[in-house]
Amino acid sequence: MSEGEVLRVLRGCGLTETEAKVYLALIRGKGDAKEISVRSKVPYSKIHTVLSGLLEKALIVASSERPVVYSARSIGEGLGEYKIKVQKDIEEAFRRAEHALMEMQGEPEKSDIWIIKSGEEILSKAYHMLRETRKGVKLALPVLPEWLSEKILPVLMKLRAREVEVNVLITKEVDEGMINKLSGISTVRRRDKMFGGGLIVDDVEVMLFIGGSEGAMGTAIWASHPGLVQLASAYFDFLWAGSEAP
Repeated sequence: MSEGEVLRVLRGCGLTETEAKVYLALIRGKGDAKEISVRSKVPYSKIHTVLSGLLEKALIVASSERPVVYSARSIGEGLGEYKIKVQKDIEEAFRRAEHALMEMQGEPEKSDIWIIKSGEEILSKAYHMLRETRKGVKLALPVLPEWLSEKILPVLMKLRAREVEVNVLITKEVDEGMINKLSGISTVRRRDKMFGGGLIVDDVEVMLFIGGSEGAMGTAIWASHPGLVQLASAYFDFLWAGSEAP
């Protein structure tokens, strides 16, 4: 595929023409703003704005040194996180459009409650919720899905580094190895049994896991409805108070 075709593909993913050029230059190698400006042929007067846009899209990272050195994240990780962000932005745009049109027609606003039936979508939504966390996480897991170690633990680790409160409730069937991993990045408590599980973020949105066996979670309910979030949070606190440290 030629460079021109690659640039067209990147623009199709939502990047501007200059962002696509700078991102492609960084895929080929890191550099400071001047070096990237020369390699990408984007004027230096625009380069910092473009780099800021790519940082916001989570496609690149910047060093703490001076001058700042920019580099592309691994392709899978960078594009994967950017894809999740785009999906969330699209969902939010459609939600706002629906609410605006319903308000214009004088219809009552629907509650923000979704049913998610795909394991991949559940993971994507959980990942989104955790990345946007600012205050606290409450996570109850009656079973431990495979994606917990691969996708969620690294996010919880970043939250702990940002001093976000993370409380994880598990059953006593969880092995000591996983308990040690969780204890290093969160406050963990155990109880004999849990009927269902869930994820509560900042006490403003919740995702309830329904059913599931052998680590599978095939259905979930996501909501930002205040009453449902408050009920779920209160129930988690009730279970937490009756649980014990490992």
